[in-house]
Amino acid sequence: MPSLQEVHARLRAKKREKSEIQKAFKDELVNNPRYQQISEQLKTLREEKKSIENQAWAAASTDAEKLDLLSLDITADKELLSDIALNMYTKGETVEVIDEHNTRWVPAFSVNFKKDDEQQEERSSTKPAEALEPDFAA
Repeated sequence: MPSLQEVHARLRAKKREKSEIQKAFKDELVNNPRYQQISEQLKTLREEKKSIENQAWAAASTDAEKLDLLSLDITADKELLSDIALNMYTKGETVEVIDEHNTRWVPAFSVNFKKDDEQQEERSSTKPAEALEPDFAA
C-alpha cells in the first residue's frame, strides 16, 4: 500500500495537470468569436432572469423572509445532527436514523486535508527537526 505522502504527491501532480489542461481549454474558448457572442447573450439573459426573480421576491416578501429563516434553521439542525451523531459514534453507540418512510439513514464520514498555515510559520521560525534534542528529563 502506498504511503500517505506518496498518494498526496500523486494527487497534487494530477491536479496540476488537470489545471493546465483546463487552462488550455479556456484559452481556446476565449479565441472563439462565436463562443464570445453566445457568452454575451447568456450574460444578458441571466441579468434579465435575475431582475424577474427579484421582482417576484419583492412581491412575496413575507415568504422570502420565512424562506431565509427556514434556511438558517435547516443549517443549524444539520450541524446539531452531525454533533449528536459524532458524539454517539465516539461513545460506541449505533448511529442511525429511520425516517417516516422506514428508510434507514447512516452517517458517512469523510476526511479532508487543508494547508496548515500556522504550522508552516512555526516550522520556519524554529530549528529544523533534526536539530531538536529530546528532553528525557520531563
